[in-house]
Parts: sequence; structure tokens; C-alpha cells
Amino acid sequence: MRILVTGGSGLVGQALMKIIGKDLCNTDIYTFLSSNDGDLRDCYKVNMIFEKHNPDIVIHCASIVAGLYGNISNNYTMLVDNIKINTNVLDCCRKYKVRRLINILSTCVFGNNLSYPLTSNQILDFIPDKSNEGYSYSKRVLYTGSELLSKSTDIEVINLIPTNLYGKEDNYNLEKGHVLPSLMHKIYLSKQNNKSLIVKGDGSSLRQFVYANDFGRIILHFVKTELSKKFNSLIIGPPAQDELSIKELVNNLIAIFKFKGKVIYDEDFSNGQYKKTVSDKELLEYIPEFKFTSLNIGLNDSVDFFIENYKSIRK
Repeated sequence: MRILVTGGSGLVGQALMKIIGKDLCNTDIYTFLSSNDGDLRDCYKVNMIFEKHNPDIVIHCASIVAGLYGNISNNYTMLVDNIKINTNVLDCCRKYKVRRLINILSTCVFGNNLSYPLTSNQILDFIPDKSNEGYSYSKRVLYTGSELLSKSTDIEVINLIPTNLYGKEDNYNLEKGHVLPSLMHKIYLSKQNNKSLIVKGDGSSLRQFVYANDFGRIILHFVKTELSKKFNSLIIGPPAQDELSIKELVNNLIAIFKFKGKVIYDEDFSNGQYKKTVSDKELLEYIPEFKFTSLNIGLNDSVDFFIENYKSIRK
């Protein structure tokens, strides 16, 4: 099979590439796209990509992301650019008769004040949190568009909805990175420069984390598995009891970095959405034996990678 991965140079794409590289039995042809292959906001270039590769399966990881504070400042751009990317990919899946589309969504699409743990059938209930509304609505468009696509064609759709992803090949930008990699970078610099660590917000928000390698394994399961229905959506997250506050996450990281300085929480900044608690129940219906990498192991691996590769990582 010919499998096209959008966002192939990102965190999830790189995790997939490494897992596939270790699979000596793999006979599928994978193409990992990066921005060098064409701007997915441009429908002409997306058509050229699909015509060239003619994929049987598309794993759609590509999106424009900027972390919480980047999203707050750029909600309009997050909405418009990601809708262009998503609708271009959807339409080319239709035109080039793709057999299966695997979309990567996010738990930020969920509104507030839902019943917890969240379930995938709540995805369009209530409005998204204002902090991420542009990005969230673009993912809702992808969800709705792929459902309509599956109804009007033979394309099978799997929407995977992960909690916060993290891993070695992350974006460690201090302003545009997600919470965990940007925290790692801040702690590292604070330790190197013997300065206090300043954390935006009061640290009370609750989050769950999925190691990118685990998510890659889950995606590859859905490349191969037979599906009982054409349109499928499931939340990807660890057990609900693995949820922790940002303050607890900071404490875990400063212990790994052996940071002894002062930690200051700047409460003038937004905390973002307070919670979006999920469980592993939906995933276990598809992969009953699946076990997530513990956060402690994943954090230690990621910190080791970050320190060893600081000069060359994405900052």
C-alpha cells in the first residue's frame, strides 16, 4: 500500500518514521511530507502532491500550531490556515479515491462543562474554550468534513483524538511550543543562567500526556486493522487517574533537571482550559492490550534527548 503522511517532519511524523524504520517486515511505501514538499494551504500544490503519490491511505498529521499563548494571539490565523489545510486534504482524498483517512484531532476541540471523562460523541457539544477557539473550530471542520466524506464515498475514516502529545522530536520554542517542551526549555535556560523559573499561569490547570512513540504505535494499528464501520472516532489518552496539574508537571521536570532555583507562577497569564479529562476506555475497545509509557519514563527520555541535542533541536 502507498501511505502518505502529512506533517511528516513534526513530532508524530518523526515518531512514525522511526517505528516504521525498525519494522523489518514492513512492505508498505510510506511518504512523509514536510513543508518543503508544498504548502498544504494551496489547493493546487495539494493536488500535485496527491497526483504524484496517489496514496491508498492518508495519515493527516499536518496542522499549524503555536501552543496556548501563540494560539491566544493568533486565533484567526489558526482558524483560516488550518481550515485551508484540512479541506484541501479532504477534497484530494475524495478526488484521488483514497481508501482510508486517519485524522489527528485534539482534545482541545471539546467545550467546557461537559461530563468527564470525555467521550468522542461529545466532540461538537458546546463551544470550545476561547483560548484555542480558532484551532479548535478548524479541527471540528475536519471532523465534520470527514464524516460527510465517508457518507458520500467509500472512504473509511478514523479520527484519533489525543490528549497532550510530547516526545523527543518536539518543538521546544519558548513562545510557540506546547506546554511540556516549552517548560523543558525554560527550566534548562533558568538552570544554565542561574535565574528563577517563571511559569505562565498559576499552575492549576489539569492535563494528561501521551508519549509520541505510543501514539505512533496506535496510528499504525489503524493502518492495518479491519474496521466494522466506515466512520470511527476515539479518544487517545491514559487512564483518568494519570491526570496531573501543570504545577505537578513542573515539579516533576525540575526534579529531573535537578533545578534548585526559585519557581514563580505569573498569574497575570491565562491558564487556558481548566481540564479536559479523558480515560483509556475508547482505545481499549479497539486495542484491549495497549499499555501507555509511564509519564516518568517518557519525561526522562525526553529530557535526556533535549540536553544531548540542545544545539540542533527545534527552538
